Amino acid sequence: MKRIFITMALCLLGTAALATPVEDFRNSWNYEALTHQRALEMSEPLGQTSFQFTHNSYNSVAYQNLGSYWDPNQQISVVDQLDIGIRALELDVHWAYGKLILCHGTSSHTGCSTFDRHFEDGIKEIATWLERAENQDQVILIYIEDHLDSAHDQAVDILEQHLGDRIYRPGSCRTLPMDITRAEMINDGKQVLLIGGDCSTSRWAETVFDYGFPTGNDSFAAYPVCTISGRTQQFVQTNLVRIFEDGTNLSATFGNPPPPITPQRMAEAMQCNIGIVGLDHLVPFDSRLAAAVWSWGENEPNNAGGNEHCAEQRADGRFNDIPCQQLRRAACLADTGDWAVTSTAVSWPQAEAACAAEFGSTYQFDVPRNGYSNQQLKEAREALSVSAVWLNYSDLANEGEWLPWDYPDVQPPEPPAVPVWRKLRNDHGRCLDLEDRSTADGTQIHQWSCHGADSQMWWQDPQGRLRAMTAPDKCADVSNSGTSEGTRIVLWPCHDGDNQRWERGASNSFRPAHAPHRALDIRNPLWGNGRRAHLWTFHGGKSQRWSWD
Repeated sequence: MKRIFITMALCLLGTAALATPVEDFRNSWNYEALTHQRALEMSEPLGQTSFQFTHNSYNSVAYQNLGSYWDPNQQISVVDQLDIGIRALELDVHWAYGKLILCHGTSSHTGCSTFDRHFEDGIKEIATWLERAENQDQVILIYIEDHLDSAHDQAVDILEQHLGDRIYRPGSCRTLPMDITRAEMINDGKQVLLIGGDCSTSRWAETVFDYGFPTGNDSFAAYPVCTISGRTQQFVQTNLVRIFEDGTNLSATFGNPPPPITPQRMAEAMQCNIGIVGLDHLVPFDSRLAAAVWSWGENEPNNAGGNEHCAEQRADGRFNDIPCQQLRRAACLADTGDWAVTSTAVSWPQAEAACAAEFGSTYQFDVPRNGYSNQQLKEAREALSVSAVWLNYSDLANEGEWLPWDYPDVQPPEPPAVPVWRKLRNDHGRCLDLEDRSTADGTQIHQWSCHGADSQMWWQDPQGRLRAMTAPDKCADVSNSGTSEGTRIVLWPCHDGDNQRWERGASNSFRPAHAPHRALDIRNPLWGNGRRAHLWTFHGGKSQRWSWD
């Protein structure tokens, strides 16, 4: 059975030094643990899962310019938020100045600026992240705060153009279903859930789910109560509900901001399985991301001694990997959701039979899939004075690939093999272009205002080469296979060398395989048209973030 391997190593860094906090975090225990948690949720109904969420995701220092985003909710770009594990985004979309923009303003558009980022640019950034090979098995939720006036169909045009078949569609006016699983979506080629608005037009209702999750910032009651905004504990356990913070100066001065999401509040939310916890000012190695881990103990799994392939819940309620031959009692889950623990200690391979023998066919040797279930198991174990129990969770099939016993067969659709020619736009708003539209060997590749002529059309082939539409047998080439800062990027006949193989890295960057610590960059990007493309040390700034247009 084909499975999606849960691998923690960065796909392109090799032995090069990690260049940014985002990449360092992606190589950390915290990121690994959150990734394992998403795998545990793969076959669970949405209402019993959680999405790490940023509030006002677009209102970030990363997009500041002379007229916008000077009172930010966020410190890093949307793509960097996704790269460190965020899977739910909030985009406030306004129709103002005759265009759709991402604006932190009122419903009447007060506070919006003509310099605010275009909604389409934000969607392109997200779509480009989803296309990256390592993200083909990821599902994201986008909450669109609707200030569209009568421009809903224009917004749908943008969503259709850039997200298209990846959208899981309501088909008609309805709220977000709580019973669909991530695995079912991915196997159907879907990766994006859109919610927001009030079914304003038929096309909007067919594309975007009606606003769907209750919010109760001041009403959340921690475990064991686990209620929010008048909703029962049972409702919270079977639906996506939300709490969030608002860390802007404007709200602090003139508003009544909700309580901040501290590490303690995050841990409490995970223990109650609050599905949507909105963070402001998120950064890599944020202590609240560590608090979002309810499963593995710190720096676990570690495969100490090379023989730890089965998981236990230890005394503190955290997971730990140990040799499968050790003896533990087994954690058994009833059809009702209640946990029981066997009276007999067995080896891990014997645990399934032990559950069936002691409790019958309505119980299954299992593993918690969320923080609430994990706490319930901890209490069931402690009631019997048992210090540790086996979990039906191992990496016996593939080292490092920790999967529950019933992990589904997940098969994302294959990318199209035929060329799809598109522009590549950086976050300064200019496109990768051939100087003087030449196709001669050695032609300088530079940036230019996006105009859509063939000289700006590119296709990344299966080998990672960037082919030029005007000369499909020629590729973006690191001149003379150089690795130093400032090495020029030119057009050259395509070959199999690593200096033409561009791999996608953090921040939607392009990284040459022969020098993965460098990135495709623009020399002095603020100087405008004609500034040449070259290699530079990766930093994740606007001149290195490239989205398909």
